[in-house]
Amino acid sequence: MDSSINYWVEHSNLFLHQIFMIVMGTLYAFAFLFGVSYKTINIYFYFIFYPASFALFLKSNKKYYIILATFLFFLIPKIENKSSFFFDRCVDFLNYSASLFGSNYINMSVYLCVVIPLLLYIPFLIIRFNFKTLKYIGATFLVIGVLYFLIIYPNFKSALHFLMKAYHPK
Repeated sequence: MDSSINYWVEHSNLFLHQIFMIVMGTLYAFAFLFGVSYKTINIYFYFIFYPASFALFLKSNKKYYIILATFLFFLIPKIENKSSFFFDRCVDFLNYSASLFGSNYINMSVYLCVVIPLLLYIPFLIIRFNFKTLKYIGATFLVIGVLYFLIIYPNFKSALHFLMKAYHPK
């Protein structure tokens, strides 16, 4: 078994590590589905798709063309090499930021790549939806959060141990 896998599992009882692992696992799944590397899908989602997703808050029906146009990213020649270069620079930035704030790569990744992007959606949600819809959105996030903290958070590490035994028997 890979020592990096052991590191992830042993630290998976920490909330930010869990969030990081969930996002990372989701990106790996998309990379597999798209037939590209993790680095390429990461660059696509954070630098192409995420900024373009703000178009969904526009009133025009043409907003969907913007989202479809983001797939042109995958037609860029040598996109894997270019994505790898940019991904490595992002890792450097996150490590540098972590050193500035006395933190670590995982925490900075969650703060800068999960929390801040989600917070940036809030003003657009408030402008786009009426109060009743916002209550439903808030209630949905509350239910998901409560279920996460009741079911997933306390069992995350043991679930990973179970999966490791199932997929990597000794």
